[in-house]
Amino acid sequence: MTMQGPDVAGRVEELFIASGALRQGHFQLKSGRHAERYLEKFQVLQYPEAVSELCRYLAALVQGPDGRGVDVVVGPTTGGVILAFEVARQLGVRGIFAEEIRDPDGTKRREFRRGFRLAEGERVLLVDDILTTGGSLLAMLPPIEAAGAELALAAVLVDRSGGLRSVTSPVSGHAYPAAALWTLELPTYEPGAATCPGCAAGVPLEVPGSSGTAPHATVASLAEGAGAGQAGGAGMPPAAPPDSQAAGRPGSLGPSA
Repeated sequence: MTMQGPDVAGRVEELFIASGALRQGHFQLKSGRHAERYLEKFQVLQYPEAVSELCRYLAALVQGPDGRGVDVVVGPTTGGVILAFEVARQLGVRGIFAEEIRDPDGTKRREFRRGFRLAEGERVLLVDDILTTGGSLLAMLPPIEAAGAELALAAVLVDRSGGLRSVTSPVSGHAYPAAALWTLELPTYEPGAATCPGCAAGVPLEVPGSSGTAPHATVASLAEGAGAGQAGGAGMPPAAPPDSQAAGRPGSLGPSA
């Protein structure tokens, strides 16, 4: 049975919850704002079988009657490296990544290094994990364009921006098609009891990425919930059928967004 858009979104959500990647609590984000839920992508990316399944949905976006295929898959460091490799493996093409570098004037940009090259006219699938502000995706467009390659699609696992349909290059102004497997709304709040429910309730504040702490309740559910899950660790949900397809969500991202 073929899995379509809403089913893919539900399956991605299931994998994130079962792995502990979607956390509940009281979190301080990089922006300084607070949130009651937080996505820690590497909790799901630690399971090879889950990554393989997620990448199958990404690969499906450029396969089949609606996809023209691609010559290479690219991603930004760090999470995009894992996804680019596995999607490329499943498509039978190259998988490379671009790193963030800082110019002498302090400007940050992405660059293909370590001998990685895109050939003129190569069709590219750009993949990444979580889209929040879209900075990582947009930074990938200039080096792809500079090589003369053709961006066929930009695809992410989770879109937190409110809907994604296209990405617009900050250099050329060209809009490229984009898609997300799962669109997730995560409200954020200004710190303080008057504006943040977690602060008002006195819930201890966590700063993800700084404490090194692991998820709590969701990790416990791994051992209790889906013990019959296929490989990927105790409690990971059984993999979906291998002929699953994915569908994107509407929206846009870029200088005009």
